[in-house]
Amino acid sequence: MRISVLGYIDDPSQNSIRIAQAWTLQRHNVQLLALSTSNVVEKVLKHEPEFCLVTMGRDFDHSILTELRDKGIFLVQWIPDEYGPGDQPGGMWFENIKGIYNLLMCETRGIVPLLKDYADEVIWIPMYFDQRFHKCTEKRGQHPFNIGFLGGANTTQSSIRQKFLNQLIKDGYDLQISGGYFNHDYGNLQKRIHNSKFFSDGILVGIEMVKFYSRAKIGLNFINDKLSQYDLGISNRAFKTIGSGCFLLTQEIEGLETLLIPGEHCITYSPMDYHDLTHKIDFFLKDERQRERIALQGQQHILKNYNIDIVTSLFIDEIKKRL
Repeated sequence: MRISVLGYIDDPSQNSIRIAQAWTLQRHNVQLLALSTSNVVEKVLKHEPEFCLVTMGRDFDHSILTELRDKGIFLVQWIPDEYGPGDQPGGMWFENIKGIYNLLMCETRGIVPLLKDYADEVIWIPMYFDQRFHKCTEKRGQHPFNIGFLGGANTTQSSIRQKFLNQLIKDGYDLQISGGYFNHDYGNLQKRIHNSKFFSDGILVGIEMVKFYSRAKIGLNFINDKLSQYDLGISNRAFKTIGSGCFLLTQEIEGLETLLIPGEHCITYSPMDYHDLTHKIDFFLKDERQRERIALQGQQHILKNYNIDIVTSLFIDEIKKRL
């Protein structure tokens, strides 16, 4: 198929780049353009795609794409986001895409019915794990540490993330943190944890991210309790943790069994209950055999069913049904 992909392309971790690469490997004729490209509409029209996929673009003027739709190009928006329309601040951008797209594909299943009037059709599509971009260069268990969390403090979305991390450190757990800018994100947390426990200062992507997870015996995920809670509203941190070969301990999430079966692919805890979290940390730190069995089963499940080639082929299948 002839396809145009529009998105942010300033670094290799961007979804638009990886989706375009996957489709190219599947032998589609793919044009990749930055949302900021001058004369972007003219360039898409010149490519003559069968459809044009846009990956988010909160600050982009989506109205300029109506010309593409008027000239018969099927417009698709892919939304890998936990926000719903009206959720502040991250969901306010939905008003800017209302009525422009033929199809919206959402990773958070619970927002699909809320967006039914925003496009001709709105569907749920699962998230993916990019097994090429996130390829591990270390054997599982090399240079191990007990617990890892990858992400900023995110206090605008979560009341418990920084609180629980602080308490784990105070209680003496072997914890490493990365993926945030510590002076900004964690502040006083630095005073309580030795520098060697900070894997790196800054965002981790690609091989370095996988290296972090391959070393952690347990990878944590937290609820964004300050946001509206939607069916299958889960961070892609879950797939990245499991796909990298790490044991995932994540919060209970409505609809999770659609993607991951607790006890087989991950373990869940009561999202606001620190004692439940530490009880399960203690149990699975001691039970290495069960922990690593779940970690391996989870990784095999993700690589078989949700690798980027499988999921982006599903994108194509869903779009073809509607052309």
